[in-house]
Amino acid sequence: MRITILGTRGNIKPSADGYVRHSGILVDREMLLDLGEPAYHDYGREYVFMTHLHADHAAFLNADVRTNATVYVPEPTKRFPGARVVSRPVRVNAYRITPIPTLHSHRTRSVGYVVEGKGRAFFYSSDLVAIEPQHLRRLGRMDLVVTEGSYIRRGGLVRIDRASGARFGHAGIPDLVELFRSFTERIVIAHFGSWFYKDIEGLIRKIESFSDGVRVSAAHDGLTL
Repeated sequence: MRITILGTRGNIKPSADGYVRHSGILVDREMLLDLGEPAYHDYGREYVFMTHLHADHAAFLNADVRTNATVYVPEPTKRFPGARVVSRPVRVNAYRITPIPTLHSHRTRSVGYVVEGKGRAFFYSSDLVAIEPQHLRRLGRMDLVVTEGSYIRRGGLVRIDRASGARFGHAGIPDLVELFRSFTERIVIAHFGSWFYKDIEGLIRKIESFSDGVRVSAAHDGLTL
């Protein structure tokens, strides 16, 4: 399986060469996970799976995006009425795509995706506070996890909605490494926050320093694995 991380910038103003585009992963040039830039639909893939309906992951919320692809979303949206709501595993071509419910926003449903095919498996989490234990058990052993890097500090930025008591926000990279290390030997960080642009080379080394029994590295726009 060959995946290309098309974009690595979070929903922020800073950018730099190699870290300009928003979220999107191309799988074997056959499907997309997230459509953070309108231009991604030019890849002409048959299937697009959205992790959640925020504009840096679903560009059609703020732009006119036309595609002939079959689009899967975690909840209905008037901005793309033809999209299919995904709640169970889906088989497309040689792949099985399993949505895993995640905690990120108290207003928007979110999922990560386990993609299995051609003897390989990886998980893409997108923005993340946590995964509830009953869903975490569904991950299994994987070759790779691609997760977010909105915050490098332990604890990230997690808040509590007063009305519902739900957690929302972003876990920190150290928390995510601890979360996923039981499921894989390789973790790649993308979706960087503003902190990353202050010293990119130095902070890449900082990300790599979290490797301890698991390989942790930073993605860049266009990274192919």
